[in-house]
Amino acid sequence: MKAKFLLLFLFTTISLMAQVELPRLSPNASASQTVGYTIITINYCRPFVHGRKIWGALVPFGQVWRTGANEATTIQFTTDVTIEGNKVPAGKYSFFTIPTENEWTIIINKVDKQWGAYNYKQEDDLIRFKVKPEQSSFTENLCYSFNNISNASASVIIKWENLQVSFKVEVDLNNQVYAKIKEAIAAKPDNWQNYSQAANYAADNNLFGDEPLAWIEKAITLGGGYYPYFVKAKILFKKNKTTDALKALEKCREVGRTDKNWDSFVSQVDFLEKQVKSK
Repeated sequence: MKAKFLLLFLFTTISLMAQVELPRLSPNASASQTVGYTIITINYCRPFVHGRKIWGALVPFGQVWRTGANEATTIQFTTDVTIEGNKVPAGKYSFFTIPTENEWTIIINKVDKQWGAYNYKQEDDLIRFKVKPEQSSFTENLCYSFNNISNASASVIIKWENLQVSFKVEVDLNNQVYAKIKEAIAAKPDNWQNYSQAANYAADNNLFGDEPLAWIEKAITLGGGYYPYFVKAKILFKKNKTTDALKALEKCREVGRTDKNWDSFVSQVDFLEKQVKSK
């Protein structure tokens, strides 16, 4: 009976101990950035310096490193991207590095669920490329961040102790925008706003050849009012067809004078007309 009671006591004690969730020595973290339509997400754990020497010591040179702690760091892309000239399909990957004193190897590995680098296999690598480490301000916890952000690219920054490395991620924004435009037009072929918005974006960014002019003519046909004529003038101006651009602006004014919103828009027409006439 006494032995049975002792076993029950030990079992209860062990069960209670198993329920205690202690904070991780290297806490979980996530860094995310939208680039155009693409979301880049990095999940990692953040080890501390704690007064230790990191490079060439805690993190040995010349060995594969999880570039974090605990589980392998992962990096995920919601669309296809290009990393330092290397094509990477949309998906989730593990992220490793091989630091050396003068050069780091960045590794994108196809097996996204790994503990550390213990089961890492080079044959599962998707891409490898080299970057140069740089001196940085002191950072106690390993940190991933983003810099030099535009709608078409961003730089991933990795900082810890007194070093940082970075690499560039690019997206094929123009093709993605074009696909979105065609999708919107196909869904609502009689919506003049879709044609106008698409043509205006193309005019502002000098994209898609002569197709934006066809889009804006369609918006005019669908009865879009004065705004499509304004966009048409912008497109023609970008194509150096100044006489035709001025004619489109004249038609814009003619249609706009009877519109209740004209007074709030006329300054944009005046500015574009000034640009056309000065060329």
